[in-house]
Amino acid sequence: MAALDDVINHDKQSQKAFYIKVITGFFAVLLLLVVVWLALNWFAASASAPVAGAAPGAPLSATSGPAASGIPDEQARKALQQLLSDTNNQVNQLAADPYLVAWQSAAVNTLVQNMQQAYRLYGQQLYSETGTLLRDIQQQSSALQQNYTQAYETAYQTASAAFANTDLPVAQLNNSRALAVNPLYAPALQLQQRLDVATQVQELWQQVRVAQLENNVSKQKTLLESIRRLDPAEQQAQQRLAALNQQAQQQSFADVVAQAVAALDQADYATARQALARARSIDSSRSELVNLQRRLDSAEKAGAAAQAEQQIQVFIEVDEWPTVKMLAENGLKLNADNPVLQQALQNANQIIQAGQRLQSFLASPQRLTDANIRQRANEAIAAAQPLITQSDKLAQQLNQLQSLLQAQAQPVAVLVKSDGRTSIRVLGVGHVGEVKEKTINLLPGTYQFEGSCKGYRTEIISVEVSPAMPAVQLQCKTRI
Repeated sequence: MAALDDVINHDKQSQKAFYIKVITGFFAVLLLLVVVWLALNWFAASASAPVAGAAPGAPLSATSGPAASGIPDEQARKALQQLLSDTNNQVNQLAADPYLVAWQSAAVNTLVQNMQQAYRLYGQQLYSETGTLLRDIQQQSSALQQNYTQAYETAYQTASAAFANTDLPVAQLNNSRALAVNPLYAPALQLQQRLDVATQVQELWQQVRVAQLENNVSKQKTLLESIRRLDPAEQQAQQRLAALNQQAQQQSFADVVAQAVAALDQADYATARQALARARSIDSSRSELVNLQRRLDSAEKAGAAAQAEQQIQVFIEVDEWPTVKMLAENGLKLNADNPVLQQALQNANQIIQAGQRLQSFLASPQRLTDANIRQRANEAIAAAQPLITQSDKLAQQLNQLQSLLQAQAQPVAVLVKSDGRTSIRVLGVGHVGEVKEKTINLLPGTYQFEGSCKGYRTEIISVEVSPAMPAVQLQCKTRI
């Protein structure tokens, strides 16, 4: 029984514990629902507060009113986030410029505060109010940047205009204002450098005007160079200096060209060429150089041709036709259309060739015994005949060859010796007979002598007939 009671008591305790857990869970859920309901009511009350419009330069704050933002879609939310980031960057850039902050610190601080307010509105999910505030911030930022830039640019422009009119006090005042707003503005810094030396530059300009009245070009150039060193941006000094340099260059060019022309007139071609080279180094684009070069080339050619003609005439007189040929060829390289040189070269070639042809016969006079050779020798004499009036050497060669030919035309006494029983004849000429010794007359040349005897082999020999030849010995000795 005791065991049964224990079982019953255990069951009762288990049921009691179950009911306690159920009741506890119910109240926990109920409490959670109440908390959620309260939270929703609080957010609804916050969303109903509208943002009041803010004047440029004043902080913008959120006020209570009906909720108008709603929950935007994903694309609109991303666009708002981008606008928030861009506007923040714009404000940060302004705040990062120490000179702009020093110029309008209150306006910059206001923009920073408004930017913080925009982040708070975005955190409260007031997206429409956030966008409106961001656009106002951008407009104020752009206006501030524009006013800042206009402040130092306007002051600089006023200073620059005053400097151009040599009103140095006004220029210094306004340029200082520009640098006070933006100490890093490059045009104002450059103008300040010019203002620092402006007084010295004005004094130098006064000296330039005095040097100009004195017509002292060298002094003007020195003073202008000093101005350029003090103020490299001084355009007027650069222009005046360039004009003086150009004037000096033109005068130097004219002087050198005049020297070249004078040298040409005196036929001093080397000096003319040197002067022309100097003129070209001064200004190689001048058209005068082309005309002067043509004149120099033409004069040099004409001078070279005249010199060649004179030299050729000298060597013609001494009968040195190879030298005449060389001079004519060299002269024609510069003056290909010179008729005197052309004729000299033609005459030289004809005389040299004629002399070489005659000399070929004179070098081997024994060849003249041949009738064909004598014929060619006579032709060479006929070709050289018109030229002998121009060359004594050629005339001598012609006379020598004619003498040799005349000698070949005289009969030569030829002594023929044999044994008295050999019958001898000269082929193509005539019969000598059976003799022991006999003298016959033959013109110089080559002949064939034939000897025959009964019972002996016939003998034929070739004989070169000349005035100094020995006797001809012919007899048959070989039996058949």
